[in-house]
Amino acid sequence: MKRAPLPLFIALMILSGCFDDTADIQQFMADVKANSSARIPPLPPVKAFEHLPYTSSELRSPFSLPSPEAYNQLPVHQPGCIQLDNQREKQALEQYAVDNLKMRGTLGHADQLWALIEASDQSMHRITINDRLGLFHGKVIAVKPDYIEITEFIPDGSGCTVQRNSKLQLLDASADATETN
Repeated sequence: MKRAPLPLFIALMILSGCFDDTADIQQFMADVKANSSARIPPLPPVKAFEHLPYTSSELRSPFSLPSPEAYNQLPVHQPGCIQLDNQREKQALEQYAVDNLKMRGTLGHADQLWALIEASDQSMHRITINDRLGLFHGKVIAVKPDYIEITEFIPDGSGCTVQRNSKLQLLDASADATETN
């Protein structure tokens, strides 16, 4: 007679473990179901929707640009403050912030120097002493071969302005060439 191979014997041993008595597990599950209750809390009451009519139809829509009159109103000046001329005609470089302007070079001779200024839209402008630039009533007070001096009048929030002097430096041509590469 032939002997049963060893793998068949091992398989029968493993399968015999699958038919153990599960009465103790069934009893435990029955006890848990009997001792615990599944209580679902009731839903909160639904609040009635109250319709509120839109009453701001006469106000400006937040999705449209404000009119120029809304943000170009003349500020209320306090006594003792520097009075600025808001009625004068603006020059071309007064629509750009000073940090959006670059000094590219100078023209002229010792008696009269003009600075070449490049705006953020790549337009070139020639300015000299007493020309205006920047958003805060900037005025050129000196033109030097490597910089221009500017006086600006910055609003302090209380209706007055503070005078601030700054310089716009000539850009180094070698540093500018390395920026673009």
